[in-house]
Amino acid sequence: MQNSPTPRQRWRAFALLVVAYFITIVDFTIVNVALPTIGRKLHFPESDLQWVVTAYGLTFAGFLLLGGRAADLLGRRRLLMAGLVVFTCASLGGGLATSDAFLIVMRGLQGLGAALVLPAALSIVMNLFPEGAERNKALGIWGGVGALGGTVGLLAGGILTTYAGWQYIFFFNVPIGVIALILAPKVLQAGNEQSRVGSARRRYDPFGAVSITAALLVIVYAISQAPQVGWTATQTVALLAAGAALLALFLVIETKVEAPLLPLPLFRLRSVAGSNAVGFLLGTSFLTFVFLGTLYMQQVLGFSALATGAAWMTASCPTRCTPRRMPW
Repeated sequence: MQNSPTPRQRWRAFALLVVAYFITIVDFTIVNVALPTIGRKLHFPESDLQWVVTAYGLTFAGFLLLGGRAADLLGRRRLLMAGLVVFTCASLGGGLATSDAFLIVMRGLQGLGAALVLPAALSIVMNLFPEGAERNKALGIWGGVGALGGTVGLLAGGILTTYAGWQYIFFFNVPIGVIALILAPKVLQAGNEQSRVGSARRRYDPFGAVSITAALLVIVYAISQAPQVGWTATQTVALLAAGAALLALFLVIETKVEAPLLPLPLFRLRSVAGSNAVGFLLGTSFLTFVFLGTLYMQQVLGFSALATGAAWMTASCPTRCTPRRMPW
């Protein structure tokens, strides 16, 4: 039987997990500042630029629950390393992209990798630290890193786009991912695999994950194309109907399968329903604000990528502390 890790070993493992978590959060925002540059270099239609951001978020959200289930069934360390492989390879592919479609596909694969990394990493953290002050400290750091990641992504995107090129917002992840993969077997004890459920009880619900991800993709595509083809056009109506049908299929699947990804009775709890509604509104408003604000600052106000990244750093300040004109 394997000995319990010492405090030093726990915190060393935690540092690795935090780095893996950090790069997945940074990638939510690091591309935003580079969008106008990416659009020019890869000849993106203006309406399709949002897919560079959306592809990552949709696959991440769609497969996050499945990633958590797989980590419990197959082993946390194993899923963490698999997710890092997918995320790192997709980051390399994104940096090498020469077409808009290929970049969007790589962003989707990045989101899939992140959906495998995040639940496995958090589950290992909970397993590493016993309940009490040490675990509370670790979770406090974890939450702080998550909050910091989005802000750092905006500034890092501006710096890398200005001084290295837009490709380096993706290449940035590659050495970090490779180092994390090399260190993971050494600093994460094999005991983190012991959470696996016996094969007789393994239930993944892949149809639930695929149906909800497909529903979101179809609905977002319909909404993004509607201004060009018309909101009452046959294409828009058909796509919205297909998205609604897929969403209904997901709900039916979750009521029928033995181990649903999203147990629907949870939403009978007002606290759960309310917190999810607030989280949804906060996430959609923030990401929309960042996407449109970035395009406005660079295409209308004439800010550079670096100035845009710096401007987002002051977004939470009162108006009086934000300069009227950026010095870059």
